[in-house]
Amino acid sequence: MSDEEILNKLKESVLDFDEETAKEAAKEAIKAGIDPLKAIKEGLYLGLKEIADHYEDTFFITDMIIASDVFYAGANILKSKIDPERFKADSKGTAVIGVVKGDIHDLGKNMVKYLFEAEGFKIIDLGFDVPAEKFVEEAVKNNADFILISLMLSSRFPEIGKIVNLAKEKKLQANGVKIMAGGGPVSEKIAYEQGADGWALTAPLAVKKALDLLK
Repeated sequence: MSDEEILNKLKESVLDFDEETAKEAAKEAIKAGIDPLKAIKEGLYLGLKEIADHYEDTFFITDMIIASDVFYAGANILKSKIDPERFKADSKGTAVIGVVKGDIHDLGKNMVKYLFEAEGFKIIDLGFDVPAEKFVEEAVKNNADFILISLMLSSRFPEIGKIVNLAKEKKLQANGVKIMAGGGPVSEKIAYEQGADGWALTAPLAVKKALDLLK
């Protein structure tokens, strides 16, 4: 089996929600001498991204959750063959993510989390109903590069501004920390009015925006 066929098998295993095939293909990639990071990014990740790209069109949240399990089943085998220092060096950065206080809708947050992790970010997941202070405390504690704010209730818009103001008190943005906000009712206009550095309509676009901000 060629390298291209193995990479495609990894991708298809995620699209087919087939954990055993993902593990099998990961082992085949290692045996074939394919760079493990390449196998993750050009195989497993492409399958997960395709599902995220078609979320609510062809795929749904349960599909995303199962697909992410398949992704990690294959990725964990591949990661075991990567030197920890190299993996650390390849890391895109650290992001703190959570749903704001007063909101318990975390499906969108979870999708963003899955894709950021797949892209190579270390994610600190705070869950839902998270006080503004917690976002900032964890960002400082973990030397984060991003604070990712999720919400689905328009009444919670002021929480974005509260997090931004607390971050300013700690001089986080002045030191390069980027704050992104998103979720169903959050428009680009609202995100920027509240002081965020970035906004995205979908989880894949959130990853793209984050990578752009890193540049």
